[in-house]
Amino acid sequence: MKGYQIGAGMCLLAAVFLTGCSEPTVQQSAPPIVTVKLYTVNGDDHASSRHFVGRIDAVSTVDLAFQVGGRVTELPVQQGQIVPAGDLLAELDPTDYQLALQQAEVQLEQARRDFERAKPLREKGILTPSAFDQLQTNYEIAKVALQNAQRNANYTRLQAPFDALVTRRLIERFSTVAAGTPILRVQNISELRVHINVPEQIMRQVQDTNDYAVFVRLAESSAQQYPLAYREHATEVDPLTQTYQVSFAMPRLETVNLLPGMTVNVVTEKRLAVDTVLIPISAVDTSMSEQFSVWRYLPETQTVEKVAVQVGTVRDQQIEVLSGLNRGDQVVSAGIYHLQQGQQVRPFDKY
Repeated sequence: MKGYQIGAGMCLLAAVFLTGCSEPTVQQSAPPIVTVKLYTVNGDDHASSRHFVGRIDAVSTVDLAFQVGGRVTELPVQQGQIVPAGDLLAELDPTDYQLALQQAEVQLEQARRDFERAKPLREKGILTPSAFDQLQTNYEIAKVALQNAQRNANYTRLQAPFDALVTRRLIERFSTVAAGTPILRVQNISELRVHINVPEQIMRQVQDTNDYAVFVRLAESSAQQYPLAYREHATEVDPLTQTYQVSFAMPRLETVNLLPGMTVNVVTEKRLAVDTVLIPISAVDTSMSEQFSVWRYLPETQTVEKVAVQVGTVRDQQIEVLSGLNRGDQVVSAGIYHLQQGQQVRPFDKY
């Protein structure tokens, strides 16, 4: 019995000795909470948008003139005025042309009577064929003369051929002008043209103009925007800027006084298929060459998880994700190589 007590004591002393000599236990600390920048998958409608400075222009600028000469009696328009198509721009004294029209009407009536009287005479053989043909020719010539006189009388009124902005009045009222003398310089603003200069590297990516939505935003802070319709583009590069001019059309706005020469903010956006998923290239973890991945943020636990993805084509600093993510997911877009599975993070708010 006594021997048993001595043995138990020795075991206890040995246990105490070993415990005192063992290394202290080191507790492993959790990864620090880091601030990360998040990107919502396809949540930014303007992620693939581009901004250009657009210049407003008219469809065309022309100098209008009378096709007959005379004294200008009416010039009711002012510079800067918009004249609707068909409205009067200027008028000549029509007196001489109205008299010429009346004379042509009388001559036509006389030629018609002579021709009608000649018909029974020709049937009876009293009038020779040549004389009858001459009377018929005189009648036809009188018709043409009347049409010409009527046209010249109409030419004394100069009307707007389109919705015209009067940019310059080139003569004054009561001036005597010859046919073809410019009277007014006007611009066709039935629609407005908006020109932008596109760099060659962007033009190279455009395959179909229908793939892009283009609109004008009058103020940077304004949400109101006006769509543009593609019209044409230059195929010769500007030798100084290495850009191509692309022209769009927009209707005139009743509430905004947009004039040729003004500048506007033009925004272009690439139209994407409904199921297309895009993320920034910086969000893709390429540390493993055989498998690409991203770090998805879990808002419930404020942690991140590594998700394997299959990627597609690159579009304007963004890459298409074919599988692994859904629209609305949030992924870390910067500093991804310092993250660990399940690490707690703090979303970056603002500077």
